[in-house]
Amino acid sequence: MSLTRNSMAPSIPPTAETVRELLRKTATLTTRLAKLGAQGAAAAAALAKPGTPPPDELVHALDDATREFDTLRKEVFAAASALGLQTPAVEAIDSTKRLDAMVKLLLAGLETAEGQAGATSDLAETVSVLDRIAALKHREDPGFSALASCQSRAADVRSALAASGTPDPGATAPFAALLALIAGLQKLDDGHRGALEDAVATAFGRPLAAAAGRGKIVAG
Repeated sequence: MSLTRNSMAPSIPPTAETVRELLRKTATLTTRLAKLGAQGAAAAAALAKPGTPPPDELVHALDDATREFDTLRKEVFAAASALGLQTPAVEAIDSTKRLDAMVKLLLAGLETAEGQAGATSDLAETVSVLDRIAALKHREDPGFSALASCQSRAADVRSALAASGTPDPGATAPFAALLALIAGLQKLDDGHRGALEDAVATAFGRPLAAAAGRGKIVAG
């Protein structure tokens, strides 16, 4: 079975968690049908004896299970449609085994897409941090060496990012701490402010941390 993408897709596709719930429902229904199958086998054996109809409870349970399967199958096809995917004929998905396979294909595609989206978001956030560092300036000393050194390191990280395409959270964290210190001077409590100053001092030296803590470092 394969699912290919249509050229037009609705605007609100399901999430991976939504499809995981469909997978859980399919597994539950599979277990239920297996139990009903065992009961049906016993009822079939009883039918060999003239005048012994299957129990009403079993007949009703089979009807309920059939309706549940139809409803679940509609949910799965609706999810595929919302993702803009071409699907097999509804009649081809005639068992929970095939329904399970279809749901797993949906889930694999969604998890891949969400992982790619997360990586893109992390990359954009890292670039934003480094760009903001490059735009910083000292209020009174345009040639403040501690800031120049920090910006040089940011440029190196940016170059490495351009080469690899993969953000390094450890390399970016000190720059984010500096930006958080600058942005939060009027809002941070003493403990949080002190922790940020220590992080900046460890990464870039005490002069830059002190200047940022006194409001001397501002956005350009």
